Amino acid sequence: MTERLRGAGQLSWALVGVAVLFAVICVVLWTVRVIFPPLILAGAIVFLLNPVVTRLQRRRVPRALGAALAYVSVLAALALCGALVYPLAADQADELRDDWPEIQAKAESWIDARAEDSKGTFYEFTREDLEDAFSADNLTFRQQLDRARDVGLRVFQVLLVLVLAPIIAFYLLVDLPRIRTVLVSLVPSGARDEVLHVSRRLNRAIGGFFRGQLLVAVIVGAMCSVGLFAIGLRFWFLVGMIAGLFNVIPLIGPWVGGIPGVVIALTTGSPLQALGVVVVMATAQQIDNHFITPQVMQRVVQLHPAAVILALLAGGTLGGFFGLLMAVPAAAVLKIVCGHLWRMHVLGEPFEEVSAEEAAAEGNGLVQDVVGQAQAVLPR
Repeated sequence: MTERLRGAGQLSWALVGVAVLFAVICVVLWTVRVIFPPLILAGAIVFLLNPVVTRLQRRRVPRALGAALAYVSVLAALALCGALVYPLAADQADELRDDWPEIQAKAESWIDARAEDSKGTFYEFTREDLEDAFSADNLTFRQQLDRARDVGLRVFQVLLVLVLAPIIAFYLLVDLPRIRTVLVSLVPSGARDEVLHVSRRLNRAIGGFFRGQLLVAVIVGAMCSVGLFAIGLRFWFLVGMIAGLFNVIPLIGPWVGGIPGVVIALTTGSPLQALGVVVVMATAQQIDNHFITPQVMQRVVQLHPAAVILALLAGGTLGGFFGLLMAVPAAAVLKIVCGHLWRMHVLGEPFEEVSAEEAAAEGNGLVQDVVGQAQAVLPR
């Protein structure tokens, strides 16, 4: 009885210590949160390009040269895609610019008509009310300067992140084997095989998520563009590109593209066409949510489609847009780590059996890590 009480007390104090340590880590991370955006973007670039750089290294290409070739290849692919879509996008952009005064006038007329219908109701409004709500005329000169400064600072921060992230990613790609070797050397030799096995699974899942999101964004953008072209919407390609671009953040892409699509339909087409835009975007959203994203994510992060949907709902509720973006990789990390710890340290299954079953379930994967090189170099 005494031993049980002593064990329960030790466990309780251990949990308290872990909670305090977790709180301290959260406070420190919140203090230095400014470094996270470039690091997250750099990490995404590393996960996307590391397989290419590692394969080139296995062909005796130095990692620095391989990283440079990977960057050049990505830039060349983007330039090729831009060259292919630029004529159509430029034509529609020029047409939109020429028709913008007419679209604006029709939008104002539509708002005036809705304002006239609202008279005598509890939601009565006028176009002037909306203009006042979105304008800065009622602000003092100092307040307008402060707002302009805040906007300029945010733009500068975004540009700084876009510049720093590829530079950080390049150095990480070049020094990744050395970094992994140092990190693995810090792991006790008795737990090294288990840690390396879990790290390879995490690398495969997170890297697959980022590539999967890009694939889903392209598919959703193509679906929206084809659907909008089918209903005869003007500027269908631009609206489809917007929907695909914002679909990098799960669940919101087609809806973001649907707003300008509905406005364009109401001002250049008809209410029936606007209804068609809603149908196209809603259909694309449902196909994405229930078929494309769950199936792609199931293949790359080894999550059941229902788990993907629940993770997206929880992430969006807890963290907004950032929560939506990180929900699936966070769920994959929890599933991998908790599942492995449960089998190894609760059920007591042998490591060789657990690792063999997990490797067989995941397959070879697309992400080839340099952890194996570090494992070969370091003594056990």
